Amino acid sequence: MQINKTFIDKLLAFGKELGQEVLEIQLDKSSLDVQTKKDDSPLSRADLHSNKRIRAFLSENSDVQNYISEEDKEVSYEDRKNWGYYWLIDPIDGTKEFIKGGSDFCINIALCKGDSPIFGYVGCPALGDQYYAIEGRGAFKNSERIFCNAIDPDSNTLNVVASKSHMNDETKNFIDNLSDSFKVELLNVGSSLKFCMLAEGKADVYPRFGPTMEWDTCAPQIIAEESGADVFVADILEPLTYNKENLLNPFFIVTNTTLMH
Repeated sequence: MQINKTFIDKLLAFGKELGQEVLEIQLDKSSLDVQTKKDDSPLSRADLHSNKRIRAFLSENSDVQNYISEEDKEVSYEDRKNWGYYWLIDPIDGTKEFIKGGSDFCINIALCKGDSPIFGYVGCPALGDQYYAIEGRGAFKNSERIFCNAIDPDSNTLNVVASKSHMNDETKNFIDNLSDSFKVELLNVGSSLKFCMLAEGKADVYPRFGPTMEWDTCAPQIIAEESGADVFVADILEPLTYNKENLLNPFFIVTNTTLMH
């Protein structure tokens, strides 16, 4: 599967169209049809609509027909463990924020080879922004190249972005420890936008010491990495990997490398 300009152009046009569709669903509260899944997370009509539309788009425009999606978990590990290429999809990342009428929700689409992403797309319908990255070819926002912040040895300020819904004791302790060495500015943001804020230089660190699934992180991970940021498992400095038997991610940190020096 080659990610070329033709595919990117089609995806950006499709993403804009799909984004408008989910915004229309969000505005019509009576049509949200919110359900609760087995893991107690919410599911709306927009999640199912977005999933169906993404699957149809990829079926028509890609020769890769292996899928892992938040709304399609039926593929067993025995069936998927030897996949060479596959798509990892989160039709609506930030469903809670979406249901509340907020703007911090995204559409995540990633292409993986083996256990790593090689392409990622994050669409932010309410903000009108689309991010994407291709392995070895950089990260982009609305088709313009983006980069994470360079290290400024003369600055003592650290912009830390954290989850709106998952601020726990571990995260608070991590931020408190940073406060011993830096003047910390805390930014509370939902969904994959946290990765994207690092990728475009609006934040320096994103600690995640709470549960996430592979579809939450795969697309935004390569966007952050291709911008120059680091994404690593907390404590062991190894990258997140994908298509594991258990699709739950370990705790991780995203940083513009300030913490690595």
